Amino acid sequence: MGKSISIEAKIGQLLMFGFDGTQVTPFLRRFITEYNLGGVIHFSRNISGLQQLKNLNCELQELTEESPSGTPLFIAADQEGGTIARVTKGVAVAPSAMALGATKSEILTEDVCTVSAVELRATGINMNLAPVLDVNNNPDNPVIGVRSFGEDPRDVANLGAAAIRGYQRYVAAVAKHFPGHGDTSLDSHHELPVISHDRKRLDLVELVPFRKAIDTRVTGIMTSHVVFPAIEPMEGLPATLSHEVLTKLLRHELGFEGLIMTDCMEMRAITDTFGTVDAAVMTILAGADIVIISHTEKLQKQAFDALVAAVKSGRISEDRIDESVARVIKAKERCHLMGASPEPPALSVVGSKEHVEVMREAIRRSITVVKDRPAESNLPLGNERVLVIEFQTSASNRAEDVLLGMETLANALRRNGLAQMDGMTVGIGVSKEKHQDVLERAREYDKIVVATSDAHRNLGQAKLVQDLIKEHDKIIAVGTRTPYELKVFPEIPTYIAAYGSRPLVWDEISRLLLGTVPQSL
Repeated sequence: MGKSISIEAKIGQLLMFGFDGTQVTPFLRRFITEYNLGGVIHFSRNISGLQQLKNLNCELQELTEESPSGTPLFIAADQEGGTIARVTKGVAVAPSAMALGATKSEILTEDVCTVSAVELRATGINMNLAPVLDVNNNPDNPVIGVRSFGEDPRDVANLGAAAIRGYQRYVAAVAKHFPGHGDTSLDSHHELPVISHDRKRLDLVELVPFRKAIDTRVTGIMTSHVVFPAIEPMEGLPATLSHEVLTKLLRHELGFEGLIMTDCMEMRAITDTFGTVDAAVMTILAGADIVIISHTEKLQKQAFDALVAAVKSGRISEDRIDESVARVIKAKERCHLMGASPEPPALSVVGSKEHVEVMREAIRRSITVVKDRPAESNLPLGNERVLVIEFQTSASNRAEDVLLGMETLANALRRNGLAQMDGMTVGIGVSKEKHQDVLERAREYDKIVVATSDAHRNLGQAKLVQDLIKEHDKIIAVGTRTPYELKVFPEIPTYIAAYGSRPLVWDEISRLLLGTVPQSL
């Protein structure tokens, strides 16, 4: 695809749109066939089943045959593992990155990500917006947490490279969120974070995993809507819109030749500052190749029109557009989307026994008994009366989208043979009445198992656990997210880090609690 096609068709290749529903919308159909749309991003709202997803993706690709250039689509999803997984029904969902970090195994990480990639490609998804290469060195980070491999830059780099190698056997991998979203206490879905460290610190921490990803030939790198004053002198200008960050640092200094992609341009870090439409033009000027607009048709069309107008007015040169188009085409060729492509994996491999066992082994090796007093161990559970208290029932941030296909620890324990047990579900926000109700009910049981969820960032949850500890010495906490929460209840007798709450995680946790698998300290 060269200069023979229109400006509009070139601009179309630089856009990736999301849409509502499980069928191709009229708006999306038109953008593919008339405007040469380059990519589509799926969320849970687009998926009702595996066959439906495959049929949808086949239809989307067939529509490109009617487009101005006939170029196949990138079809992307955030299938990171853990709570960030868009395809959940019938698939082998990977454990979270932090769970893989707990295993410290590059081999296991590569195997897990290979399985995820096989399953994605079987459904017609050819790009995974993963892995997360943010170094999670801020315990109060509200949006990264277990999505990160950990807080050591070298571990994040090595495990991230292993993930990239696994993914790229079957799909394009996109490392995120450059130059780093780990050391923030704000969520860019809602606000504009600032990371004020000097350049030396960024080189020693935040940039380490991305350098490794570039060496590993990652297909794409996604930008962060985070301000880095040490790199970009303009106050309040996020990395996504910064020529200093995208072109001078990432493209020239770090030598990245692949795709630079934005995070969604409808996140409030963008909409509440520069606005989606103006920011779409600014990010292309800054050096981005693909602009993601995930939700709103009006903004998608306005951003397209603004980019076309910017080229026709001379604000953006056509050569600049051609550079990005060439990178997009090169990446699609590398992913075997152009010309004769190999037969994709059969849909029947998705969720297979072999795939599930790879995920189960990773989960088993990640679960850690952080503390359990040897002389008065609470493990394993036996014939005592046990109360299981669970907090997390819904997504905790916008990145998690909608949590589907989840399970409870209580159900897993019942299924694995614990008879004398009752369960309680407590919302993340604990009312005074519910708080007192839980304490009173807990007095009737011999042991308490409480499944916590980043309690250090939820005062109601933390206070409930603290009060349970005061009244009960036979209490076990199972952390479903980051173990940083231990700082708010350090006196807990027994603490198990699970790094997730998907069904396979609960199955393995229940086996550990019941003593049918060995403990890992």
